[in-house]
Amino acid sequence: MPVGKKAVAVVDDDEAVLDATSSFLEALGYDARAFNSGEAFLAAMACSDVSCLLTDVNMPGISGIELQDRVREQRPALPVIMMTALTDDALRRRALAGGARDLLRKPLVADELIRCLEETIGA
Repeated sequence: MPVGKKAVAVVDDDEAVLDATSSFLEALGYDARAFNSGEAFLAAMACSDVSCLLTDVNMPGISGIELQDRVREQRPALPVIMMTALTDDALRRRALAGGARDLLRKPLVADELIRCLEETIGA
């Protein structure tokens, strides 16, 4: 990995969203690491050097909220950004109370994702 290229883990059970988001992040100059479940991310996390976790909220198995809780136990300083297609203020409050930097709406708006990543881990 070139110096300065930050790794972003993307966790989403929707293959199309996972591929599109990962490709977009790569085009922005990030090292995107794609995972199709929270379980897959947790299995790889011990040796992971990711700078940020971008995760869907609604997934089978481990939800994004539960994933955030588990990540907090192992890597409390890892920034987490969540994304969801749901419109739910209670969900937003829960995600942010658990330490998420932001809860982005799906489909993701490029400028919002870029802003959030820049504010979270820098350009």
